Amino acid sequence: MSEILEAIAQSDGDVRGREFVGEDLSGEDLGHVEFEDCTFRGCVLASARLERPSFERCAFEGCDLANVAGNTGFWRDSRVEDCRLVGADLHKSVLVRTRFTGCNLSYVGLAESKLERVSFTNCDLREASLSQLRLRSRLVLEGCDLMRAELFQTRLAGVDLTSCNIAGVRMSDTFRELRDATVGIDQLPDLAGLLGVKLR
Repeated sequence: MSEILEAIAQSDGDVRGREFVGEDLSGEDLGHVEFEDCTFRGCVLASARLERPSFERCAFEGCDLANVAGNTGFWRDSRVEDCRLVGADLHKSVLVRTRFTGCNLSYVGLAESKLERVSFTNCDLREASLSQLRLRSRLVLEGCDLMRAELFQTRLAGVDLTSCNIAGVRMSDTFRELRDATVGIDQLPDLAGLLGVKLR
């Protein structure tokens, strides 16, 4: 039995203060589990299923969480670095003071999630589902690729997008999602493309 499964079994799903390295739980059904002060290094949870997972003061380093099913989860004071979350289903989750750095989050599902003091730095968010996000404080997007990301009904007021690729982002016909967001001069062609106009 893997160390993670053993820890879950021994703690009745409330795992605290553990470090896991190189664990492979691909496709496993973990049920409802709460992790606190845990570190995951080089672990594989691809296509794993978690029921309302909780990660408090946890760290993920170089892990593979592609296609993980972890919707309606709770993340607080956690960091995710150099991880792969392609196609992960995290919709309707709550994320508080959580940082994603150097991660591949293309096709990730975060729709209808609540975010407070969350940052994405140098992340791939191509075609990510970021619709109807509830932002309790300013979202940080720095050096991210948002090509064709869905942003329907997500208000980006105060968000600095100047360092991001916003080509083909999908939003409402009125583009109200971008109202009061900051964009750069070099991004005007991308915005003009959304509006269906040509720049000369």
